[in-house]
Amino acid sequence: MEMDFTGFRLNINKVSLLSGGLTNACLKVEAQEGTFVWRPVSEQATLLGADRNKEREILTVLYDCPFAPRVHNFNEHGLLVEWFEGEVIALDAAQDVAVDLLVKVHQLPLDAFERSMKQDVMSVKSRILDYWSSLLPENQTEEMQAYIDYFSQREDRALFSTCLCHNDIGAYNIIKTTNGYGLIDWEFASMGDPSQDLTLMIVANQFDIDEVIHGYCLQRGFDEAEWKRAVKHWTPWVCFMGSLWFSLGHQLLKDASYQELAEREMIKLKGLLPLNFK
Repeated sequence: MEMDFTGFRLNINKVSLLSGGLTNACLKVEAQEGTFVWRPVSEQATLLGADRNKEREILTVLYDCPFAPRVHNFNEHGLLVEWFEGEVIALDAAQDVAVDLLVKVHQLPLDAFERSMKQDVMSVKSRILDYWSSLLPENQTEEMQAYIDYFSQREDRALFSTCLCHNDIGAYNIIKTTNGYGLIDWEFASMGDPSQDLTLMIVANQFDIDEVIHGYCLQRGFDEAEWKRAVKHWTPWVCFMGSLWFSLGHQLLKDASYQELAEREMIKLKGLLPLNFK
């Protein structure tokens, strides 16, 4: 990948491609002024729900937040953000750290955000329908269609007051640095239902449901039973959205591992919400 950084006033020493997930076609940019990550606008990332403009707006507001990367520069082609020096946390060590970060994100004040941002609330239903419409007919199964019909007839309104949500807090996005833990990849961040974000984190990492809900509610002073009901409500939605996301990833990259992950989420969904289909 090539990118012209002329307008960014950087004295660049090295540019290298970063490995990562489906939306990750990012570059590590090492310059005399510091080390950064170039996060490009791409058709693939947009198709999967990433929004670089929203990511920039959110990170700009969070400029002084110690666990969020700072925006260095941007243009119509993408976003240049701070590089967190450190290591990705191991999954078996991530659960408590992830809960702490989730609480911090959900407690961030919203005063500095534009009204339009505050009103732009993530809809898991819309995301599901977008992913479904992006799948080629040969990748749309009768089983998927049955669940599309089911979720299309359900409301996905927030169960709690909306707040800033990261929507992708996984061990893969937590960096252990010398100054604590950094949270990267804010491309799916949006205002949303915090219990939905909590469910996304549990499902993505396969965390222990009861332990995570207990830890989250303990920190926030919330009723644990109420949040367990909320997570139970959102889990089928999240599993189906995940299955469609992985199916779309398989369509884009032809990588069999994504199809396996899509099937894993469908198996979980069918266990949670069995449906009859022809």
